[in-house]
Amino acid sequence: MYKLKILDCKTFPDRKWMLCKGSLNEYLESLKPEFYTFSIQRKIVKNQYLDTLITTIKEKDPIPVITLTYNDDKLQPKVGDEVSINMENIEILDGLQRTFRLWAHNELIKEYESSAITDPTSFAKQIKNKYPIFFETGIVSLTKIKNFYQNGEFDEIKTSFQDFDVYFVVWIDLTPKKVIHKMLVLNAGQRSVSKTHQFELLFLYLWEDLRIQLKDITLYREKESDANKIKSGTRNSGDYMFTSVIVALRSFLEKKPLRVSIDDLDVSELGQDESSGEINEGIFNTHFIKLFLENLKALDDVVIEKEAEYGKKWFVKDTTLSGILAGLGAYAKVNETQSIEDITKLYQDSFDKLLIMVKEKGFTLNEFTKQYNVLSSRSVNIGNFIRKVVMDYTIQLLEDADPSWEAIFNSKSKNG
Repeated sequence: MYKLKILDCKTFPDRKWMLCKGSLNEYLESLKPEFYTFSIQRKIVKNQYLDTLITTIKEKDPIPVITLTYNDDKLQPKVGDEVSINMENIEILDGLQRTFRLWAHNELIKEYESSAITDPTSFAKQIKNKYPIFFETGIVSLTKIKNFYQNGEFDEIKTSFQDFDVYFVVWIDLTPKKVIHKMLVLNAGQRSVSKTHQFELLFLYLWEDLRIQLKDITLYREKESDANKIKSGTRNSGDYMFTSVIVALRSFLEKKPLRVSIDDLDVSELGQDESSGEINEGIFNTHFIKLFLENLKALDDVVIEKEAEYGKKWFVKDTTLSGILAGLGAYAKVNETQSIEDITKLYQDSFDKLLIMVKEKGFTLNEFTKQYNVLSSRSVNIGNFIRKVVMDYTIQLLEDADPSWEAIFNSKSKNG
């Protein structure tokens, strides 16, 4: 348990807020082991300015407030009280990068004291084996460790941590959606948060609950070891990249194929794909997301049944998923201002129709491949081109036409 002194507090009908002060050393010691892997946070990134944080601590200058979220409906905060919070139940909304750097140095000190290694190079090798992320992010280097040995900084940092207080804002009993909104507001000044990233954050909370119900569907994040295998098509039906599913959902709602690029855990569109529309947050309920994923897998099953291993590779691509779902949205004429009930019905009706047409006619991927193989001779952005081609093919299937990959490829090439 971590003890905090309440300096100010507010109580709202559905949440509470506290401004607190606590010991830095006790904070670092009480962090749960996985504190930096909270699903909605970006990964630890390189930042040379944040790496000077230790100097700030040694000089006893205050550091920015760290914002936490905590659930405890029995907690009734009062100014002047000392409260104990269970750090297993906290998440860091703002201050993850700072916390991680301070924690890394705290771990460095403990390893130094317990190992009794006198050679800095040998000590650096031990740390690199045990905490590779320290070196990957540039927080620790051989040069820094040599300087710590030479200047006796391990003891100096340890003393500074013991004598330093940290200030916290603690939000208590926020709903999942409010947690997301607080995080977006807190990070708004650091980096623009794209609509797709907002989708990802909102989706994530529901996915934590849905993964228990959807045992035959697995979503993979970029940081997972199997990510490249899944993207290459070495997968089972129902295995998808998380970002590809998110961009497919957006493509459906916006009726145009969108694309993504990965930056840490952030997902952002390129300029021409950005939308000015509002997110219909009604889609972020377990019923709609469960329906969305179940239908996706049903279509996946049919494609694999017809196209075998190549179907596995083709269907999992974000170009394929965004194209198909954009086609569905265009055919269904969805509108983000519509009610969730209307969107759900339009979505299900169009998906039912597509499933029938794919079973009957398929995506004829052998013909798709022939046309794809000659794309290199054309002056086009292949990713954007394929998304639009797949969208057109999907719409024609839904309209009971007899789509031809050759005709669609040629038409799109002429029209740009």
